[in-house]
Amino acid sequence: MTERLVSGIILALIVESAHWLKVRWDFTPSQTERTWHLNAAAILVAAVLIALDTAPAMVMSKLLTWLPALLLPMQFVQSYGFHDSLPLNSFSFLSKQRRERNLRLGLTESPIHFNFGNFYFVTALVASTLGPQSGSVAYLPGVVILTGWMLLAATHSRPLALVISLIVAAGIALTGQFAIQRLDDFLGGSAPRRSGFDPNTTTTMVGRPGRVELSPEIAWRLRPEGSATVPRLLRTASYNSYRSGNWSILPQSDTAFTDLDTRLFRQVPYFLLAQGSSEEIQLQSVADALPRFTLRGAAFAETPLPLPGDAASLRDFEQDGLERNSQGTVRIFPKQSVIEGSVLWENRLSPENPPLTKEDIAVPTREKEALRQVLAELKLDQQPSLSAKLTVLHQWFFKNFTYTRNLTIESTQRRGKNSTTPSAIAQFLTTTRAGHCEYFATAATLLLHEAGIPARYSIGYAVIERDLKNGEYLIRGTHGHAWCRVWDESAGRWIDFDTTPPSWQTSAPIQLSTTQRFNDAVKRFREDFFLWRNRPANRLYATLIMGALGLGVLAFIMRRLWKSRNQLHGDSPRPYLYSTAAPIQTPLNALESHAEKALGTRPPGTPLATWLSRLALPSSAALVEAIRLHQRLRFDPQPASAEHHARLSTLTQELVKILAALPEQKKPPLAGRLDEK
Repeated sequence: MTERLVSGIILALIVESAHWLKVRWDFTPSQTERTWHLNAAAILVAAVLIALDTAPAMVMSKLLTWLPALLLPMQFVQSYGFHDSLPLNSFSFLSKQRRERNLRLGLTESPIHFNFGNFYFVTALVASTLGPQSGSVAYLPGVVILTGWMLLAATHSRPLALVISLIVAAGIALTGQFAIQRLDDFLGGSAPRRSGFDPNTTTTMVGRPGRVELSPEIAWRLRPEGSATVPRLLRTASYNSYRSGNWSILPQSDTAFTDLDTRLFRQVPYFLLAQGSSEEIQLQSVADALPRFTLRGAAFAETPLPLPGDAASLRDFEQDGLERNSQGTVRIFPKQSVIEGSVLWENRLSPENPPLTKEDIAVPTREKEALRQVLAELKLDQQPSLSAKLTVLHQWFFKNFTYTRNLTIESTQRRGKNSTTPSAIAQFLTTTRAGHCEYFATAATLLLHEAGIPARYSIGYAVIERDLKNGEYLIRGTHGHAWCRVWDESAGRWIDFDTTPPSWQTSAPIQLSTTQRFNDAVKRFREDFFLWRNRPANRLYATLIMGALGLGVLAFIMRRLWKSRNQLHGDSPRPYLYSTAAPIQTPLNALESHAEKALGTRPPGTPLATWLSRLALPSSAALVEAIRLHQRLRFDPQPASAEHHARLSTLTQELVKILAALPEQKKPPLAGRLDEK
């Protein structure tokens, strides 16, 4: 189920061969404890390596799929030891100190024992449930057969019990698979994982009172190549239609293009992002003279890449697919959970389509009055050029508006349908004049639409935090931003237009907490190690180093095991030196009910042999021999022969006849029996 067939077969052979091999080891409690310490260390190392090599939400599920292999040392102790169970205190790191303390104080211990094989079996089932093939038709029959087989072997029942066991196993399998998969989905560990980003719609805080809180976690890292500058804004998506605090992509309505949907993504060929397919554009988009930077960060399927508005092409990203829509949103399907590659950009190129006839100047009816009032105040239509219009609009926002993350504007929908309160954007433009970047970008885009200038609402990040020590720029959640993309008809391209006052860049705390600095260091190390290990040359070195260490540890363990091995004799199963099962019964136990007539009920805790030795018989030879055989059958590590069983049965029958012929003996008083105990 985990697609590790070879590993599974090897584990099965090692564990199940104990039923046929006669080599055993007498593992002491201290050795069992040391084995668990080694096992726990291996699990910890594996967890760290998996965490460095896997998306955080998938670490637990991937670790669980490797537990059967990681727990093999403990199962080896169970399968090849002289014991049918393991002491539970062996799994405590403090048990050794407690045991030594008890020995110093003359105290005894009665640890709880359990069969580790049962836990190992359940671990294998859990691992299979989380495997990529657990949804196949082979999963349920496999779990039913194996679980039913285990229950039948444990109870030694008849075939009817097997049928019942299979029914129970089927219920356990279905319930367990459903529960574990739901838990895995809740933790976000299901593969393939998607980014959760909606390229067609985004919800803003416009009209929603409250404080805007953004995560300080690092989302991406940007490193300029050579002496190239870095772009100020990195876009993840653009939208052209606004309605009640939500921006979306309005489908194209032009009758000449009814068969096209502007919301659809199309595969980008040859890493070409720039709009157009001419040979000249293709050559420009990959030219060596273009400025570029390296982008590094975690990514999932359909993750939107933060790119400059005039991104030209991408290089060196390991991906299964790269798609772009008409608004210039570029999303990636990465091969790994951490990606790195080069982004080329040039202000003459653009990854988005030219504006649509109606969609890129659409204005909601309920916003028109306030927009016209502002445009009349600014006299934007009297400006001679697009550049002049943008300058007027830019200066108006800077002089008359304030940036704040504490939002107070409430939309009319929250006040009821019959409310006469202006819309959130109208309040922002005419009275409040305070808000965060989503207000500024939304208002500017709608003003340009009302003025007949194609514009789009864009979201992404601002590049404002430089890490001089590592020579890179950090892009955090607190750097999330919104602005406009405006169509420049004379140049035939889209340009960025940001009306948010520059003071917004200092609104986020500059001094990071100790916890956040630690999280930054962990994220850097994890991503850097992941990329280093997955480079072809380094992957070989890492494999050789880990293989050499593993083989060295394995050789040391095998040498110690070879020197301390033991052999079982005969065809009997291995002896169990301590067990939580019921005491071994011998034919002599049948004498107890007859001896009670002479001795009374056997006091709790009194061994049968000690109790029977109190019998007053004419001749004690038969009783002595019977007790000797009884003790040998119970405690001698060497298996007893069939003749010993037969002889003890004969002696027991003789003793029963002797007791029946004796007159009733006077039973000792209760106090005396208690004193003897």
